Amino acid sequence: MIDIHSHILPDLDDGARSWEEALKMAALAAEDGIQIMVATPHLFKDRFNNMEVINDKATILVKIQEFKEKLFEEQIPLEILPGCDVHLCLRALDLLEEDRILTINDTQSYMLLELPDMAIPPGMENICFQLKSRGITPIITHPERHFLIREMPKKLKRFMDLGCLVQITASSVLGGFGRTVARFTRELLKKGYVHVVASDAHNTRTRPPALRRAVEEAARIVGKARAWDMVTTVPDKIVKGEPLD
Repeated sequence: MIDIHSHILPDLDDGARSWEEALKMAALAAEDGIQIMVATPHLFKDRFNNMEVINDKATILVKIQEFKEKLFEEQIPLEILPGCDVHLCLRALDLLEEDRILTINDTQSYMLLELPDMAIPPGMENICFQLKSRGITPIITHPERHFLIREMPKKLKRFMDLGCLVQITASSVLGGFGRTVARFTRELLKKGYVHVVASDAHNTRTRPPALRRAVEEAARIVGKARAWDMVTTVPDKIVKGEPLD
């Protein structure tokens, strides 16, 4: 399996707090059957209090190399690729223009795009259009956890019509974020609004790097082949920078 969304790199955001925890997360991921994981720290190190300090491309790539060396030393069979969880804002476009934002695996083809917690900015469609015009496909992360999307799922369909992909969080399917989110996640799966399932892992306990149980649950909703495509075929094309069609 391939996990395209994780906060496994330590000391960059609210994910892993140390190399020890990061390695424990990596071991859990490998045990679950994840072979490739994209490390995607938040673009803004402390997005709730300070949007001046960023995790730019150079910062993340240094951590990735260090992590690869530690994984080799510990003999953990997990391949780590670079990425970034990009908070939707106009500044992000400027940073992208300056080549300071990592797309998934640095292919300039796909980018995780996180909506603001309490809003859908009026410029969202324009930002998606600008990204697509640069050859970058936005992947909307965990919309099932966004209360406005739950109120207006047609908004999500509109973004899909603009060429965006949709990634849900594995634990959302299993009720990890409550019954309301779980119910809406199932609705999105039934409607065909989901392209990828990812862990969005932050730690080893409350938000671990695991996909298998969620895929098995999703298979009951959309069928085994389609559910497994969401953690194999589709993310494989994403990390390679290949079109889905």
